Amino acid sequence: MADYLPPTPQAYNLLFRGFKALLPLSLLLWIPQIASLQAMGRTSSSKARLNLPGRYAWTIAESVGPLNMLFIIYTLPSRLQPPAASPASLLGTGMPFFYHELLALLYLLHYVNRAIITPLFLAPSMSPIAAPVSILMALFQYANSSCLSCWLVYNAHFQLSHSNSAPHTSSSLLSPLFTNPLPLLGVVLFALGLYSNISSETTLFALRRAAALRRAKSEGKPLHNLSYDKVYVIPEPKGWFKYVLYPHYTMEWMEWTGYWLTGALAGLGWWGTPAMWFVVNEVATMAPRAAHGWRWYEGKFGNRALARRAAVLPGLL
Repeated sequence: MADYLPPTPQAYNLLFRGFKALLPLSLLLWIPQIASLQAMGRTSSSKARLNLPGRYAWTIAESVGPLNMLFIIYTLPSRLQPPAASPASLLGTGMPFFYHELLALLYLLHYVNRAIITPLFLAPSMSPIAAPVSILMALFQYANSSCLSCWLVYNAHFQLSHSNSAPHTSSSLLSPLFTNPLPLLGVVLFALGLYSNISSETTLFALRRAAALRRAKSEGKPLHNLSYDKVYVIPEPKGWFKYVLYPHYTMEWMEWTGYWLTGALAGLGWWGTPAMWFVVNEVATMAPRAAHGWRWYEGKFGNRALARRAAVLPGLL
C-alpha cells in the first residue's frame, strides 16, 4: 500500500494500465440491462437496501480525486532524486514548471464545483446512490487523480533531470505565459467548457424547481418544503438545449479536451497521456448513459418533445 501513497513509478504505471482498461469495459454500458445497474439518478431506487444519501455519497466519492491530487503534488516532488522542487511555485507545491502546477489548479477548480458546490448548494436534490456505485466512483477518482498527478510530477522531474530547463524563481514565476503562451488556448477551452457545463446544469436545476412547484400547487401541498423526488422535465429546444438534451455532458467533454490540449501545448505529450485517456474514458462512460437517457426521454415525453435533438453530439449521437 505504501507504494501507492504516493504512487511510485511502478505503481503509477500499473494504475495507468488499469485506467486504460476501462475503455473496453465501458462498451458493456451500451447494454441496457447493465446500464440499469448504475443505481444513481433516474435509475436509482429509493427502496434499495444499500442506498446512500445522494448528495453526501456523491460529495465523498468525488472528493477522493482532488484530495488525492493535493496529497500527491505536495508530497511526491520532494521524494524524488533529485527533488522535482523549486523555491517558488504557483501553488507552493515545489513543482518547478508553471504549466504543470496550472494543470493541477484547473483540475482542482473543476472538482470544487463538481464535488462540493453543485451537489451541496446548486442541485435541488440528488437521488440515492447505491453503495457499490459510490465505491466504484471513488476508485475511478483515485485512479484518475493518481495518473494525472504522477504525470505532472514525474514529467517535471524528467524535464528537470534531462534538459536544460531551469526551475522558476519568484521573479520568473509567470514568465512561461510570455515565452510559451500557446497552452493558454487549452485553458480558454477548459474555461468555456466549465462555464457552459455549470450554466446548462443550473438551467436544468431551475426547470426542476419550477416543475416541483407546479406539482405541489396542483396537489395542494405546502410550498415551503418542496419534494423533488423523481421530478423530471424535458427542456425546451432553446439555449443550451437547442440541439442536444445533455449539453452539460458535451461541455464537460469540451472542458477536459481543453485540459488535454493545455498539457500537450505545454510539452507534456499529445498521445497516450493520462489527460488524453481521461477524455477517452469520460466520453466512453458518459456517451452510453446519454444515449439511454435520450431513449428514456422519448418514452416518457414522446418524440415530439425531443424536437429532433440529439443526445450529446448533433448529427452523431
